[in-house]
Amino acid sequence: MEQILEQISLFVTSFIAVYSVYLILTVSLNIQRGFAGIPQFGLVFPAAGAAYIIGNLSTRIALWVLGIKTNLDPIYESSGVIALINPVLSSQPLLSIALFILCLVIGAVIGAVLGIIQVAPAIRLRIDYLAITLLAFGEIMNVIARAYRPLIGGEYGVQVPSVFGWAGKNTIVATTVAMLIVALIIYAYAEYLGRTPMGRTMKAIRDNEVAAAALGKSLVKYRAIAIVIGSAFCGISGVLWAFFNGSVMPGQFVRFNWTFLPWLMILLGGLGNNKGALVGATTFVALDRFITYYKHEFVGILPFDVIWLYQILLGAITALILIYRPQGVLPERPYIPKDVRERVKSSIASSS
Repeated sequence: MEQILEQISLFVTSFIAVYSVYLILTVSLNIQRGFAGIPQFGLVFPAAGAAYIIGNLSTRIALWVLGIKTNLDPIYESSGVIALINPVLSSQPLLSIALFILCLVIGAVIGAVLGIIQVAPAIRLRIDYLAITLLAFGEIMNVIARAYRPLIGGEYGVQVPSVFGWAGKNTIVATTVAMLIVALIIYAYAEYLGRTPMGRTMKAIRDNEVAAAALGKSLVKYRAIAIVIGSAFCGISGVLWAFFNGSVMPGQFVRFNWTFLPWLMILLGGLGNNKGALVGATTFVALDRFITYYKHEFVGILPFDVIWLYQILLGAITALILIYRPQGVLPERPYIPKDVRERVKSSIASSS
């Protein structure tokens, strides 16, 4: 019985952690592609960049905040430095949470800056050229992380402090709950953004650039705003993943997982619609975790090796979406502000 409960707990925490990260990524993509029409094929760039820089800085910040003096190198001897930091953090939960929030803020700022760097050379170009530029940027950060060892120690990576170690045996549970709270806050903000004049202007530019420009709307300005907000969210997702794993390594951030899968989720749920992003992320992550944990139960049942089950299902889902639901499970619906709806109703009532 205890073993079964342990397996259930492992499945649930794994689901929440992966779900939180992908919910943030799909919301980020929805703001950039769904709202502003930007073909963002480089989500991995700000996410990995923020994670790598936090991996470099988090132990240094913790040493400075806790007043720990050591001759150990935070990058090349991170295990020794973490052994000094974690026991102190486990006895100071408020300080640990403050360090966690500070790292999230720094990660958001880094993500936003990297997003601007990513699009600056091509933001005035046509959408197709912009897409190629963003795609090319995707792998740059991983190349830098592997080649420039002072960043995170090259292929070996670097450990990050355990900011939820004060929860004891519930450390993983506390970490995943914090990740879910952050993801839901970001989702709530994206919902709010879609109803604001700024969000509606982004959608107007997406639908008809010429008409929006004729009305005096700056395409560059609103594209840049969408990139900054979306990239900041990507940076937060990278930092959350680093704290969940307790380390940062180049192999954690690949374009397939951190760019193409969010595209699949948002196509599944529906572009331009945050609820669609929510549905797409929920459906995909549930399927992903189920296959990851239980695929070996199908050995002998399926006519092929179960290690290919994941890829086959991904291909089948993509094909079915494109054939039967090209607009997603929850297609975007036009949003009409409350005051406009009331004016229309009063106008109809007075005319009748």
